[in-house]
Amino acid sequence: MFGGRPDGEPVEGLSTLRRFMPYIMKGRNEAAVYFEQRLMVAGTLAFIEDFNANVSNERERITFFQVVLAAAVRILSERSALNRFVVGRRVYQRRDIALSFAVKKRFEDTGLLTTVKMKLKPFDGLDEVGRQMQEAIGAGRGQAQTTSEKEMGVLGWLPRSALMGVMGLQRLLDHFGLLPGSMLEPDPLYASMFLANLGSVGLDAPFHHLYEYGTVPIFVAIGRIKKAPVVDGNGDVVAAQVVDVRYTLDERIADGFYCARSLERFRQLVEAPELLLASDDAGS
Repeated sequence: MFGGRPDGEPVEGLSTLRRFMPYIMKGRNEAAVYFEQRLMVAGTLAFIEDFNANVSNERERITFFQVVLAAAVRILSERSALNRFVVGRRVYQRRDIALSFAVKKRFEDTGLLTTVKMKLKPFDGLDEVGRQMQEAIGAGRGQAQTTSEKEMGVLGWLPRSALMGVMGLQRLLDHFGLLPGSMLEPDPLYASMFLANLGSVGLDAPFHHLYEYGTVPIFVAIGRIKKAPVVDGNGDVVAAQVVDVRYTLDERIADGFYCARSLERFRQLVEAPELLLASDDAGS
């Protein structure tokens, strides 16, 4: 109520226009900007294949999604305005880097879907991201319920009117920054970015909505790896391995130019994953 929250600090020195944006556009979906990007991933896939051929421990092998997660950590570290969120008509700088993504417990129509969250340090590389990703996926696919599943399981027993009252109180406390950190930390919708790896189930990427609940200002949908015609440097049309990525961003956190340059850096990192090999302690 008087400034900071457990997960962020108010951003000072914003322009008048940017301070007014949360009053003009009250919700994230009202402020949503959509952007799509095609990644050329032949080099990325070759790097992953070469890397995995030289490791003996199965847990040390890397995946394409792991590269995407590590690239996300890097741009959130280098381009800190992306790691902001809007709550209670105020723009906050997030205190940490947190990535959330969905996990299918079983790859079948009746398999349940859950969400998991990773908390990372600035400039964590493929090694640390991979370790936490495996832990998060293991927890998501395990028999034990996640914290969010337990909370929803308890609240789900309430009558609708009582549940609406509880959620209304939650939003009110969140508006004034009064929710305790113990409630925010495990919640996957209080994160820097939410990613959906649709390619893992053979789908192309859609444009996804933002959640009004929580603080996630960026949704990233990653499509399947496929071949598509592209124009090469010689002006010839050739078949290339590509991945289409579609973003939905809350424009109240940063202007379009800043976001576009940040996503171009994301593309560079995914296409050159050797830049992400190890955690960069100097960068942090």
